[in-house]
Amino acid sequence: MTNGASTVVTFALEKETKGAIRYQEVDAQNVPVKAEGGAKIGTLYVRKSALNGEIPQKLKVTLEAA
Repeated sequence: MTNGASTVVTFALEKETKGAIRYQEVDAQNVPVKAEGGAKIGTLYVRKSALNGEIPQKLKVTLEAA
C-alpha cells in the first residue's frame, strides 16, 4: 500500500469476549475471509468501552497508508 492509498475492509460480529467484541473479516457476500483466502486483517478485537454500550453487527474499517 502506498501513501494516500486506502482499502475498506468489512467485518461481521463473531463473538463477545469478557472485555472485547471479536469481529471476522467478510467478503461482499458476507462469507468469512480466512488468511489463506486473502484476508487483509482477518480478526479484529474492539474494546467494549470503545463502543459506548452499542454492539454493531458489522463494521467497516478504512486502512490508509501514512
